[in-house]
Amino acid sequence: MTELNIESNDDDVEIIYFSEIFELINRINKKYKKLQRRVIKESNLTPPQYSILQELWKSDEKPFKMLALAYCCSQSTITGIVDTMEKNNLVTRESNPNDRRSLLVKLTEKGKNLKSLPRPIKIVVKDCCGGFEAEEIKYLVHLLKKLDNSFEMNEMDVYQA
Repeated sequence: MTELNIESNDDDVEIIYFSEIFELINRINKKYKKLQRRVIKESNLTPPQYSILQELWKSDEKPFKMLALAYCCSQSTITGIVDTMEKNNLVTRESNPNDRRSLLVKLTEKGKNLKSLPRPIKIVVKDCCGGFEAEEIKYLVHLLKKLDNSFEMNEMDVYQA
């Protein structure tokens, strides 16, 4: 792994590197979304529907609140997306046995089967990210989560001030 020589007391250099990181993340996100739209268009899904399916493919069911947190949006936004998915028989809503106040979004067989449909995103990602080792990807995810958590903590501090 290449090491950057950033002087710990040189705030300007750190700001420049973080600005570059944010710009790169933004560009990569735009490129990924463009590829994703092209790939999922064949299955008559919208990007938000596909994102929810991806989350549910990790575990067959999730509470609305967890889906909203995963995508940084409101539960009402998730409800609108899930309404359409339910009409298309991709998901169902069920009572949460652990919390009577919440509902679970659960995959149907049709929703489970879509995992193998359009040219899977994983093929696109492999084509684009083939130069990364599994450990590098895990470490990058770790660093990005650390950065994300740092922002969340600072957001709380700013709003409480």
